[in-house]
Amino acid sequence: MASRNTLGVWALFLALAVSPLWAHEPGPRWDALSAEQQSILAPAQKDWDNLSQLQRSRLINAAKHYPQLTPEEQARFKARIPEWTHLPREERETARQNFKKFHGLPPEKKAEVKSRWQANQPAPPEPAPAPAAQ
Repeated sequence: MASRNTLGVWALFLALAVSPLWAHEPGPRWDALSAEQQSILAPAQKDWDNLSQLQRSRLINAAKHYPQLTPEEQARFKARIPEWTHLPREERETARQNFKKFHGLPPEKKAEVKSRWQANQPAPPEPAPAPAAQ
């Protein structure tokens, strides 16, 4: 069963996906972020100028919760930032609807959905072998 933090990560990703296209007012510039925020949000740096103010605000808010994530969740968060920032509006809407449906399910159905989803996830890459000491 997924941990509570894992569910929080998914909620965060889905929240990031829900930003209207019309909200492109200027927001915090990249160089206005703290060093910690820049480190956490580094995968979004090249796209930062093209993100809406809402997307920027959500990413900055997500960065506040980043330290509480497990190392695996932190890695997944950073790996998925570019994917979420490039999702078309329709896919963000679909993600939002799926998120609402999931959280409306009874606990046993949620567990079933999580189990099926996890079974369809690719296996994590094998770590590279350590070089042999000579």
